[in-house]
Amino acid sequence: MSEPAELGALNLNLLPILAALLEERSVSKAARRAGVSQSAMSHSLAKLRELLGDPLLVPAGRVMTTTPHGARLAAKLPALLRDLRDVVTPPAAFDPRTAERTFTIATFDYFEITTLRRMLVHLAREAPRVKLVIERFGAETPARLRAGEIDLALGSASSSFPSAGVSRCTVHHEPFDVIARREHPRIGRTLSLARFVELDHLLISLEGRAEGVVDRALREHGLRRNVALRVPHFSSAPLLVASTDLVCTVARSIAEHAREAFDVRVVRPPIELPPVEIVAYWPRLHDDDGASVWLRSLFTERALLQTKKPG
Repeated sequence: MSEPAELGALNLNLLPILAALLEERSVSKAARRAGVSQSAMSHSLAKLRELLGDPLLVPAGRVMTTTPHGARLAAKLPALLRDLRDVVTPPAAFDPRTAERTFTIATFDYFEITTLRRMLVHLAREAPRVKLVIERFGAETPARLRAGEIDLALGSASSSFPSAGVSRCTVHHEPFDVIARREHPRIGRTLSLARFVELDHLLISLEGRAEGVVDRALREHGLRRNVALRVPHFSSAPLLVASTDLVCTVARSIAEHAREAFDVRVVRPPIELPPVEIVAYWPRLHDDDGASVWLRSLFTERALLQTKKPG
């Protein structure tokens, strides 16, 4: 008997033939089971004996019995064939109506305030077995995203986010509004630029920066504002504005939330500001993954991220 061949020399189509031979212990029965002629099955057995370097089946009176090596293969082949079928079978299309899946989304509390409630309503109706885990968007987010520990990250276009191994697309643009407490003594239905600069401002600085888009826009006009308070979260801004004379320039959906929850005044900013750009990030390896595509579609094809006009 020749030496066993390298794995690359083994025709995988012979594995089901080998399983049939070892289970039936008969060339004729294995041939009927495989739907081939007895001579073709005998040829396959000879080929397997040569490749594996073992007789596999030997006559024992009027029947055949497995060699010790054949018996070991007979015990391992069923699981091996199942694994091989899993490898070569295309993944099933993702069906949100029946899928049991937990998605992890890294984002700022902007998402929790403006979008999460609508998303949960949508999931309850369209994907009842899908669950969410919301994580804080932080310095570790890019690495965890590339590792597949996070399915999707939602942040602003200004967020420092490495591009290696990560895909991205803009999912939403949103204008800014200014919020102030309803009884603010220096604000009416409109706000002049001169008055705006004189007021005390609250700055939401997600990454700890000392200035924001308003400061950069004012600088182009040779102006500065007084940032009296800087906070790292969206959620605290409406409460602080509602109970002080601070004003805050925020994305329109946050302003709408603040008006509904805290009855604050919402006015247009007196200076032109570029809109907020919300960007979705995901692992590049998941570009064509059905579940990932569906998750992204919640933000790109549906009105989960939406704003109302100020009033």
